[in-house]
Amino acid sequence: MKGKSWILNVLYVFLTIIIVFLIDSHYEYKQIKIKMIEIKSKDVPKEFDGKRVLFVADFQYDTMARYNKKQQKKAIELINAQKKDMILLGGDYATWEKNIPKFYEDAKDIKIPELGVYAIYGNHEYPGEKETAENMKKLGFNLLVNENRKITINNENIYIAGVTDLWHGKPDAKKALEGTKKEDFVLFLTHNPEYFEEMTEDEKEKADMTLAGHTHGGQVTFFGKIIVSAIKDKKKYGYGMKEYDGHKIYITSGLGGAFLEMFIRFFAQPEIVIFELKRG
Repeated sequence: MKGKSWILNVLYVFLTIIIVFLIDSHYEYKQIKIKMIEIKSKDVPKEFDGKRVLFVADFQYDTMARYNKKQQKKAIELINAQKKDMILLGGDYATWEKNIPKFYEDAKDIKIPELGVYAIYGNHEYPGEKETAENMKKLGFNLLVNENRKITINNENIYIAGVTDLWHGKPDAKKALEGTKKEDFVLFLTHNPEYFEEMTEDEKEKADMTLAGHTHGGQVTFFGKIIVSAIKDKKKYGYGMKEYDGHKIYITSGLGGAFLEMFIRFFAQPEIVIFELKRG
């Protein structure tokens, strides 16, 4: 009897831990934080000093069986509520191809700020690049396919450059940065942060900041330590602001995603990032 009682007690403790974990991680999934980061550079033109760039990636509010419309609408409402001058979208708008139309149905509610919305493909936009391109155009978003856009205020410019996905596209930083110079201020978008490894020194020099997503910050981590992620070097490109050889890359934890078909995150809080440009 004592042996059975000990086993039952262990089972109860184990089940309690699992239940607490699931409740906590489901709660964390819904708590989108707003993260403010200052980008200070001599390349920022005076007209762009103080401008705010909102960056989000990895909406993916779907599993094979479910679509979390409520949380997606909450994310869009939060995006709309932030003070910003432009929006950058880092790819992966739904996990499953069948749910792509559902994302765009909600995305029409994203209010386009004064300086526009700029987006790239993530790995989950393949196949379906054509559908994504058509929907982006309908919404008035600028889809960057190995190209850049010049944004001008009173004859002063900055550039937003973006490449296709590392896994399924043919990313070409050289082409994406065509027409830009090292003294220009350039924000460079790549869905997968490991494309940073393939960029040349000259390409990194042109990009004042590289922005990426894809990792979800690990989605479910061991108290912040990424155990499983869709990248090779989890420590180098897992999450957050990194600087390698003087070149900066920020990897966002993204907004959605799922773990074993569950809408949960553990020590990988979803986020909306706002970069404030500062001349100096």
